[in-house]
Amino acid sequence: MSSLVTERLAGRLVRGVVGGVLSGLVFAAVTIWFTSSTGGKSDMPLRMISTIVLGDAMMKGTTSPGVGWLVHLVLSAGFGVVFALLVPWLRSNAGIAVAGTVYGAVLFVLNFLILDQLFFTTFKAANKPFELLAHLVFGTLLAFAFLRAGVAGERPAVAHRGEPAASR
Repeated sequence: MSSLVTERLAGRLVRGVVGGVLSGLVFAAVTIWFTSSTGGKSDMPLRMISTIVLGDAMMKGTTSPGVGWLVHLVLSAGFGVVFALLVPWLRSNAGIAVAGTVYGAVLFVLNFLILDQLFFTTFKAANKPFELLAHLVFGTLLAFAFLRAGVAGERPAVAHRGEPAASR
């Protein structure tokens, strides 16, 4: 394998953190916009996220948008690192892009169909269709951090008769 296909673990982890944080920032911005454009308070998504560490009871008291930002960005970085560990099994940019989108769907299922039922009941109030879309976008954007130039070019071009183009 060439250096374009293989990458040291540290480099992939850094790309996972950076890709996760950048995708998480887009995710948060879109979620804040959606909430405010549908008549909600713009800081409500961050207040809900803060209950992950402050507890659901804090929604009746004082939640913290600052804590929400911190938790969201740490989780985004962590999710990026997990995706970075999966990337070596993906052989093409198309595979990475599809896997990123599927990864976003898996995160939605984990966060909004499993964990919110068990631990984070505040999230039951979230708009599930929108959250699915936001998580799909997160995963797709995260995949961009791992797209590689030249991956498709690693294989010899094939002419219409099945012969490598270089041998014609």
